[in-house]
Amino acid sequence: MSWSDISGHEKQKEFFRRAAVSGRVTHAYLFSGPPRVGKTTFALELAKFLNCQNPTERGSCGQCKNCRLIANLAHPDVSLLSSAGDYLKIDQIRNFTRWLNFKPVEGKIKVGIIKEAEKLTEEAANCLLKTLEEPPGESVIILITSQRASLLPTIISRCQLIEFSPLSYSEIYRHLVEEKGWEEEEARKVASLSPGSWAKAEEIKKGKGNLEDKFWELWNKLKDQSHPLLMGSWFYDNQEQLPLIITFLEQYLRDLWVWKVTEGQYADLLFFEKEKVEEEAERQEAETWKRLIILVDNLISDISGNLNRDIALCRFLFSWRGECNHASSSRN
Repeated sequence: MSWSDISGHEKQKEFFRRAAVSGRVTHAYLFSGPPRVGKTTFALELAKFLNCQNPTERGSCGQCKNCRLIANLAHPDVSLLSSAGDYLKIDQIRNFTRWLNFKPVEGKIKVGIIKEAEKLTEEAANCLLKTLEEPPGESVIILITSQRASLLPTIISRCQLIEFSPLSYSEIYRHLVEEKGWEEEEARKVASLSPGSWAKAEEIKKGKGNLEDKFWELWNKLKDQSHPLLMGSWFYDNQEQLPLIITFLEQYLRDLWVWKVTEGQYADLLFFEKEKVEEEAERQEAETWKRLIILVDNLISDISGNLNRDIALCRFLFSWRGECNHASSSRN
């Protein structure tokens, strides 16, 4: 892999190209942005670029010993640290900082990458802070987070901030077709379900059949008039796949809304089968589908943020039921 193999993030690529050429690579960076937009992949490519034996304008060569070892997470001078559970603990950071102080063994520079830096305990953060204040030579630290506000301000202030944004639809589509060799129609549909993340697109493709089945389970439960809280066990059983299942829900609602407002003129843009969309779309007015889309968008934001998932789901279910009841009473 080289810079050209990473979709999007052109400003970040150019920034590090110039920093490497000018010798202005700093000792600590904070990669901040939404989950699953390629921050860790970018950090590992940067580690390769800094240690590559034959770097080019395109980035690392991908073929030298250092590049191959880093790609396999087997390089002695590159460490990718992640939490063992809910937290990054002080013993992990102590071992990490101790490792940073050793001279490089195989490469040019040691690169220490900490995923989900927001999980640092207060003790661990303070331990890391000492290293950021007095960084060891021949080393670079990269902190990765999707919740920058959860980090200590003193940690943030000692790192150079690199912001990552969600990838565009066209970037994801192009990556899937040109780099992954997907069929154009499949790439178009899956890219529409994967705002900001080609990794999410690949995950959707891998489990598409199962995810779609789970979505229909959820849809039928949402249409049921039983009490919303009775769905709690279903959400618990499917909690790991829930973000992707909800993505299918959002897309289905968009299909219903598009069909309703265009009277079926853009059937070729639908993700779901035309027959299913046509039948369901007539059950509600376009405005109701729009309001339900907003509810799902809010749920996605709540789940990806810091809001407790149970609270977010309860709020969503009661709001959903309220919208459906309101639509039903308006028709009667």
